[in-house]
Amino acid sequence: MKIMKRKITLFILAALLLWTASAVQAQVSVSTYAGSTAGYTDGSLSEAQFDQPQALLFDESGNLYVAENNNEAVRKITPEGTVSTLTTEKIYWPFQMTLADGKLYVMQRAISSYINQIDMTTGAVTITSYGSYNYSLGLCSDAAGNLYVSDYHSIYKVPTDTRQKTLLAGGGSESGFINGTGSAARFNYPGYMAIDASGNIYVTDGENHAIRKITPAGVVTTLAGSGTAGSADGTGTAASFNGPSGIAISPKDGHLYVSEWKNHTIRKITLPDGVVTTIAGIAGTSGNDNGSGASATFNQPRGLTFDAVGNLYVADYNNHQIRKITFTTTGVANAAADKEYSLTARKEEIAISSPSKINVQVYSLTGAAIYNSTLSAGSHTIPMKQGVYVVKVNGGVEKVVVR
Repeated sequence: MKIMKRKITLFILAALLLWTASAVQAQVSVSTYAGSTAGYTDGSLSEAQFDQPQALLFDESGNLYVAENNNEAVRKITPEGTVSTLTTEKIYWPFQMTLADGKLYVMQRAISSYINQIDMTTGAVTITSYGSYNYSLGLCSDAAGNLYVSDYHSIYKVPTDTRQKTLLAGGGSESGFINGTGSAARFNYPGYMAIDASGNIYVTDGENHAIRKITPAGVVTTLAGSGTAGSADGTGTAASFNGPSGIAISPKDGHLYVSEWKNHTIRKITLPDGVVTTIAGIAGTSGNDNGSGASATFNQPRGLTFDAVGNLYVADYNNHQIRKITFTTTGVANAAADKEYSLTARKEEIAISSPSKINVQVYSLTGAAIYNSTLSAGSHTIPMKQGVYVVKVNGGVEKVVVR
């Protein structure tokens, strides 16, 4: 009898857990944020026109930058919704952008690719001496200001001290699909990149139809993707992609989001376990429909970026628009988010105390991951430079100003 009661109790507990997991869901909604048809017009969000937007990036003031293919320009959208042209001269095929040392950098893909530096006040464009590249798409930076470039079949690091490229991982001109360390690893046209608070780089490996992870030591592994084109959801190599392109880390849940230009979809990849789900778009179907994630359509989505509160923006390449994806949590709230804690921003540090163990993640307003750690019960301080940050504690999100 006792055994039977225990089985019934365990069954009820399991059912409750499953019900809670299914009840806590993020409803995905897709809308048009800016743009209409192909063109080159500044103005309000509805008046503005873009022509094949490739990449997106937020700065710490909430300005959104758009790199455009056909217009060969970088545009700026203010938090108030005014679109203007930032660059004073053309950049041939601008791709991924990053912020480092208070400067805006953009990857120029041409016969010879270069890293361009853009003055964020005047819009003046300077070609840097940080090395020449071939078929480069991706550009990102770490907390120390080091730059990283995806080039042909390799990933290069451009250190802050020398600003000369050094090989981090890959086989130069030799393609392949091999995990390993440094030059032993192989890629096949790696594209856009995202970097976490620990300095791990996640890159869309375009022709391998996979998402690869690179540690600061250059150790390459496959996070998700089978190596063949497809659209299957699943975990790790059981999932499949078709032309993965843009990639970004959410400041709200800490997971990866990837756009697929051949599948016309947006996928979510949980970290660190690599569970892949399709959150928006219909695989194999292009279009320009707003609505729920399941009913919305895209036309070759490329660059992705998050704002400070976790809304996702998509460079919808062949729709010539910037699309916005919002997430609304419904159902039972995560009990962990209801735990009491005290959070205070002080001079050059963030102080936090809690009666129980908590997970703390800190992001810049551009969505760059700065800190991620599980802290024991008690009081802790996190050293932080002056600035405005988004702090996530067990699912709850706050904005703080460090003096």
